[in-house]
This record gives sequence, structure tokens and C-alpha cells, in this order.
Amino acid sequence: MAQLKHYFVVNPVSGKNNKTDIVNELIVPACKKLGVDYEIYTTKAAGDGIRFVDETAAALGDTPCRFYAVGGDGTLYEVVNGAYGHANAEVAVIPKGSGNDWIRLFGDKDLFLDIEGQIEGTPYVIDCLRAGDEIAINQASLGFDADTCALQVKAKSIPGAAGHATYFLAGLYCMFTRVWHDFDVYIDGQRIKGPFIQVVAANSRWYGSGIKVAPFAMPDDHALDFVVMRRTASWPAMFLPLMVNWQVKGDHTKFGWTEYYRGKQMTVKARKPSQTNVDGECHAVEELTFELIEDGLTFVIPRDSKYFEQKDSGELNNTIKKAARNRFPLKQLTAEYNPFNLFVNRGLLRILDADRNYLK
Repeated sequence: MAQLKHYFVVNPVSGKNNKTDIVNELIVPACKKLGVDYEIYTTKAAGDGIRFVDETAAALGDTPCRFYAVGGDGTLYEVVNGAYGHANAEVAVIPKGSGNDWIRLFGDKDLFLDIEGQIEGTPYVIDCLRAGDEIAINQASLGFDADTCALQVKAKSIPGAAGHATYFLAGLYCMFTRVWHDFDVYIDGQRIKGPFIQVVAANSRWYGSGIKVAPFAMPDDHALDFVVMRRTASWPAMFLPLMVNWQVKGDHTKFGWTEYYRGKQMTVKARKPSQTNVDGECHAVEELTFELIEDGLTFVIPRDSKYFEQKDSGELNNTIKKAARNRFPLKQLTAEYNPFNLFVNRGLLRILDADRNYLK
């Protein structure tokens, strides 16, 4: 069998404030110590990582190869989209950015910075998520969180703002302007009534630099978790749950305005171009379908990760837990039949488009 080739795809812009020179202090010494066949590739522009991984994997034919995304969420996105469709390609992560949400299920940042442990890691087949022409391994969404993701890039220019602080500042702005979205949403053919704060298709649990949006998702269960947050109350009433329960505690699923589904496909149709967030990459769309790709990619889990042990023990599982007030008939009272939903939402939706059949 041909020797595994290791390619480290480095984003030179990501992690400029890191005190450690990850390439020269961590990657190169580990590769030399273990005697692996390796190459360091520094990306030159946005999209260059996709091109390099795609062309390299194709040129190698059946020779096994592993591509390490050395950067943040954007670098991982490019490596994933370049590797997808190549049976000989594996994907690994060496976190150099500030978000690192995908790796949280498998261990902390230090675990993934152990390069020897990465090289000796376990290749593991995971599901993927297709969003139009893009491939994601973590999540994709439309609504408040996608608007926040698009704006958090600008928030990085604020002195002292980094990591979760940029999402917080962008989210604070969007909280006043982007919390009411008129979408048509269909999950496996079932129509979900709006309006919405946001809709998320998740293959794993965290996004937005530590927000646990889909607390029961697993990337190997052959299903996507759909988290649908409906706008069923006034802004003052929604502010605290969004800032605390969704962003900090991750227990937003206990509220009646959060719908939690599991399935294969979600289609979202917007009245006007709306931002979508696909593993941190944002652009405007009017309609988008998120669909499951079973066993779509091979991801390398670090040697010392406790992921498999936690799965075997049941500490990590995909059982959906719903609070009493998030079950019918209580959910109807708190979400569908409250005054805001009955008078404000229904009135606005009728004004926006009398032909839409949101109300039955």
C-alpha cells in the first residue's frame, strides 16, 4: 500500500496574533520526527485552498492523502470542499483561528495542536451537509445567525474585538434589526409555519465561536438536526432568551419557540435575498436546500481524543430531549396562541403577502 501523503494547507492570514509559529515550531518538527511524507502549502487567496486540495487529490489517483486545514473555519471550509468527492482524501484540522467550532465535539484546541497525535489519528467516516453547490461538515443556516456571521467580519475591525466578541457585537446589532424573517420552510416535505428568527441545519453541535445551537446533533448518525427558531414574541421578551439561553447556556430548545427536528432535507424560500451561513462562509440567496450526504467525507480524529469512549459510554449520543413546555399542547399556548403571534405576526404576514398560506 502506498505511503500516506500529508499536506498542510496553511492560511497565512488566520491567527496572526498567535504566539506560537504553528508551522515551524509544531508541524515541521513532528513530521521530521515521525518520518512522514509531507508538504506545506500556503494559500494565496480566497478559494485557493479548494483548488489546491481538489487538484492534488485528483492527481494522486488512488494514493491516500491527508489534508490538514491549518487556519480557522474558512480554511476548513476550503479543505472540505476541495477534498469532497475524492475517495483517497482525508481531512484533518490544526486550529489557527479563533472559532474552531467543529473540533469541540472531539476535544479541545490543545488536543488538535498535538501534531504527532494528529498524524497518528484515526480516519473516521462522517456525514456531510450539502447547501446548493457547497459542502459543509458542521452547519448551514439562514436568518439572524447568518446575518450576524456576515456582519462579524466587519466587527473584527473594532479594536480589541476577537473570537466570540465579534459575534456578540454583530449579534447585538442584528438583535435590533434582523429578528423577523419571512421564510417558507419545508423539512422532509413538512411545512413549518413562520415567521422565523433563524433556521439551522446542523451536522454537529457548535457554531458562532462556542454557541451550542444543536445540542443533540452527531456527525455520524445519518441524519441532520434542524433547529427552527420562530418569532413568537416581542423583541424585549426575546432578547434575554436569545442572549443567555441560546448564546451562552445552549438550552434554548426548552422554549416553545424553538422547534427541533431530525431528518434528511430542509428547503428555505425567502421573500428577498437573505444571508446564508455555510460553515462560516456567507452570501445572499433567495432559496436554498440543505440536504444530508451520508458517509460523505473521512475526518481524522486525534489519537488522544475521548470521542469513541464517550460514544460507547453514552455520554455522547443523539437523543433529543424536549422540555414539557416544548411539547404539545403547551407549545401551542406559548408559541402559536400568544398575543404577539396571533395579532402582530398574522397581521404582518397578511400585509406582506395575502396569497401566502401561513395560516390555516
